[in-house]
Amino acid sequence: MRRLNLRLSARIGVVLVAIGLTLMCSMSISAQKRKSMPSPPPSQPSPDTPSTPNTNPRSFEQAQLEMSILMSRRSVVTDLERERNRLAAELVRDLEQLQRLNTESIAPLSSSKTLDYKEVALACNEVKSRANRIKFYSPISLIDRTGEKIRYDFDDSQIGPMLSQLSRSITRFVENQVFRVSAPNDGELRSQAAHELEGIIKLSDIAAKSAKKLGKTLVAHQ
Repeated sequence: MRRLNLRLSARIGVVLVAIGLTLMCSMSISAQKRKSMPSPPPSQPSPDTPSTPNTNPRSFEQAQLEMSILMSRRSVVTDLERERNRLAAELVRDLEQLQRLNTESIAPLSSSKTLDYKEVALACNEVKSRANRIKFYSPISLIDRTGEKIRYDFDDSQIGPMLSQLSRSITRFVENQVFRVSAPNDGELRSQAAHELEGIIKLSDIAAKSAKKLGKTLVAHQ
């Protein structure tokens, strides 16, 4: 009985091995067939089928050129807007600084009984520098068309009246509506602002030079 079982086990093992070998051989043959099978040739258009026209080789280049031109124009516009905004912001700061100089220095000095001529000269030179900056860098065109000549009849000893006049001129200039709203008389307002600005530049220069002279005279007499 034991021998019969061993014989059956041996036969079953041989059958399993044979089946495995058969499956392996069939898989190998099918794989070889797949590898050796040539790919079908590309289909040729029939004579009756109209051929698709070739794409214009310059169309992409033309589109690219047009896009480059468009973007460059937008870039130029953007740069101009950015520069205009920068100049506008600087004008606002210059006006604020001019008003601050008037409030903190010029107006108090104009009513002071004892003047520090060095301080007066320094303050007036700062006003002159800020006014010149506005004159040359303002995004708003400021051209004096009033036809009025700017004249001051102060002598060197009249520092107080000079400073009072300078303070009033700064106030009128800074508060000019041309810096706040667009009005029908915009041209007239610009002309007034330009005339006032020229007066500020000239008077601040006169006051600064007079203060320097008086300061030197005071030192000489000490």
